[in-house]
Amino acid sequence: MNKQPVFNIPQTVKEDTKEYETEVERFLAGELDAVRFKSRRVPKGVYSQRGYQPGQERYMVRVRIPGGVLTKEQLKRLNQLSKDYGSGYLHVTTRQDIQIHQVKIEDTPQVLFELLEVGLSPRGGGGNTVRNILNAPRAGVNPQQAFDTTPHALALTEYLIKTRSSFNLPRKYKIAFSPTQEDNALATINDLGFIAQEVDGTRGFRVYAAGGMGNEPEVGLLLEEFVTEGKIFHVAEAIKRFFDDYGDRSNKHQARLRFVRKRLGDQEFVKKYQEYLAEVLEEDLAGEEINYYEEVRTKGEDLDLELEADYIYPEAEDGYYSLELRPTNGDLNYKDVEELLDLLTTEEITLRTTLKQGLLIRGVKSNQVASLSKQINNINDELLIANRGTVPVSCKGASTCKLGLCISPNLAQQIKAELSSLPDKLQSVLPQVYISGCPNVCGQHLIGKLGFEGKAKRFNDKLVPHYSLFLGGNIEQDNSCYGDKTIDIPAKRIPDFLEDLARMLVEDLDYNKEQFNQYLEAGGAEKIINLAARYTSVPNYEEDPAIYKDWGQEQDFSLAGRGPGECGAGVMDIIQLDIDTAKSHYQAATKDNDNEQLYQAIVNVARALLIVRGVDTDKDRVILKEFETEFIDSDLVDNSYVKLLDAAIDYKLGDIDDLLQYQEQVAALVNRVEKLYNSLNAKLEFDLEEEVEENKETTEDREEKLADLRGVECPMNFVKAKVAISPLDEGDILEIYLDEGEPIANVPQSLAKEGHEILSKEQTKEGHYILLVKKQ
Repeated sequence: MNKQPVFNIPQTVKEDTKEYETEVERFLAGELDAVRFKSRRVPKGVYSQRGYQPGQERYMVRVRIPGGVLTKEQLKRLNQLSKDYGSGYLHVTTRQDIQIHQVKIEDTPQVLFELLEVGLSPRGGGGNTVRNILNAPRAGVNPQQAFDTTPHALALTEYLIKTRSSFNLPRKYKIAFSPTQEDNALATINDLGFIAQEVDGTRGFRVYAAGGMGNEPEVGLLLEEFVTEGKIFHVAEAIKRFFDDYGDRSNKHQARLRFVRKRLGDQEFVKKYQEYLAEVLEEDLAGEEINYYEEVRTKGEDLDLELEADYIYPEAEDGYYSLELRPTNGDLNYKDVEELLDLLTTEEITLRTTLKQGLLIRGVKSNQVASLSKQINNINDELLIANRGTVPVSCKGASTCKLGLCISPNLAQQIKAELSSLPDKLQSVLPQVYISGCPNVCGQHLIGKLGFEGKAKRFNDKLVPHYSLFLGGNIEQDNSCYGDKTIDIPAKRIPDFLEDLARMLVEDLDYNKEQFNQYLEAGGAEKIINLAARYTSVPNYEEDPAIYKDWGQEQDFSLAGRGPGECGAGVMDIIQLDIDTAKSHYQAATKDNDNEQLYQAIVNVARALLIVRGVDTDKDRVILKEFETEFIDSDLVDNSYVKLLDAAIDYKLGDIDDLLQYQEQVAALVNRVEKLYNSLNAKLEFDLEEEVEENKETTEDREEKLADLRGVECPMNFVKAKVAISPLDEGDILEIYLDEGEPIANVPQSLAKEGHEILSKEQTKEGHYILLVKKQ
């Protein structure tokens, strides 16, 4: 029998790696455009990173660690690659991958080739692909396991990634294996999950499907009470084909498998799965060999250890233990890894990446635990942390991720620093904390007893980094649930809140950390929320400018540099706020004939959508200029509004003192911006492609009509205007001549209420007005 798990890189992955080298060469030579190149590199696990100027971009390589199984040779190679080509550190993810950061694009092919030499690849590290298959890091050594699920996770990985159709799915396809009912690999909340069990001496799995933590999260649906271990390939293939046929490729932010379930309903979903499974079974599908193994263990002195530290786990084999390394934010620097590898030389010691951004050192003899722990602490005393509650799980957030709102790693580091300084009794009272820098759940905040979701809020006309507090997440076979969103807390107040929470829980006789959710249900949730409410106030900028900055940042909080992503939540609230503010200023301007209020309406409506273009500023001139560049020049907004922006600048400079003549245009611009806002999808893209194409036509190409309504009194002038615009096609422009007084005051308003867009309104030397209206 094998002495270690077996995984072989399929030949197709090797071929695709060679092809990637050619694609990079073509991209660098200008033969492959950036958009097409992105579609090639992302499924190979190569992502662009935030914070770099054009021409100086850096990339992250997300390396698949199948089932979390990592050899010492592989870790050594990864570490060297991080030094030679990256930032000099490795990042362990919550999906058991390892990332190399800040790699030049021209170096990525060499990185991929050197990874292949040690049996690793980033293939499927991103894009609409089969992602890394999770496996509980203690599988094989856990005394409570039904059996070791590692061979199954590796065999299914080999089976799926050898087929190129696995890299062109409607969206990502996530799978997990758990060897115990505790579900430490999150099988109950993945697209497909297997929980090991034995029935009458036969090994098999309880199967769940269509779970997920992203947009509109769902706990997995029980798909099979029991399937034998050899049928995992058939089940995974059936779900893959089902997903491939029914996933909504035209609406990617609702394309995950759980949305297929939502559309069909649970009963129909299971029925369809059974139909696909029957087809697969008829084909007599050939899976991969499930290669069992038995790790080296020798009899030796068995010391009875007092397991006070929660990073030490007893193994199934008497006299052996596992040690869990918990690096801050999942980051391991080159020097620490190099020295660590020098310690882990015995054949018995093996490694696994964990789902909590760490490394599990397995196969440590009881008489070596103390000495090895001491040696690890000599390398870095922040790797073996005795209280899990002081070491948050955190995504990379806005530090490198283009989707990030808040810099979640900095918050996690501050929490760790403050909680670790408390007495041991306080350190041990909190459960694991999970932090995501935005609503995309990469930090798994939904499953935490305590979770935080990053968001941006505006106070006193400035952005303030915040996090929503989630309470009560849980993972367990047939008892998984997501936490409830409760209250928003400024980022700078969260460490103090958690410290006070620890003090409160220590004194609360009803509290038991092992029964945290029961405590919440018995009134604890209200106590925690009431405590959190004390930390929600946001003073004026002059009183406390620090609260307007994110952790570790000297400049004020900003969303500049954020790119389009799968989820626009957080940003959307700010856009809506600016639109509402613009409307409020407009209403005040029309009521009081106030030029300044109208000017503020123009500035606020122009600022509203700049966030989705990565622009965040409070300088009026920059706002107006960027709006013209990002929305008028790109044909999302008609170029007739340039005159309005110019008038606003002239007003601000004192060159003109009357903006009220532009009231109708301001109202129309607010309507247009709100229409664009309502068209935003979860990737922060505007779903107005046909309209944009129409706007790209030049004024000469548009069909313009003239309606001369001078001398026509109200309300007949409006009736005639409707008659004139009725036969036009959508997007055509009608030019209307109107008299001053009631005609010019009433007709534009009435047409706007009908849904048409008022492009401009100008008075001629002769005294009448020319009104340009676009039919909608």
